[in-house]
Amino acid sequence: MSTDVPADRPDRFVSVERTGGERTKILDRPELAIQCWAQSSVEAAELADMLVDVVLPRVYELADLGAFSINSIYNYPLDETQPRYQITADAVVHTAVRRSK
Repeated sequence: MSTDVPADRPDRFVSVERTGGERTKILDRPELAIQCWAQSSVEAAELADMLVDVVLPRVYELADLGAFSINSIYNYPLDETQPRYQITADAVVHTAVRRSK
């Protein structure tokens, strides 16, 4: 996963970016856009499904994470030539715990 989209793109990859959310001294509540890029919209949808079913449930293994929810999954092509699907999600991260380590 990456926050940047490489100029020389692999066939399939995932980018993650923070699109908003509140941050205090105790909690960080990021709103996330998780974009699944592939050679076809079917492959992008399959990659998004795999992330939702297999990868994202593992975020609960992170010690600082208080909550995580997936809000939506939808077709979000960059243009006519670049298929992608987007997952929007919210998280709650305990920033005070992270600072004390």
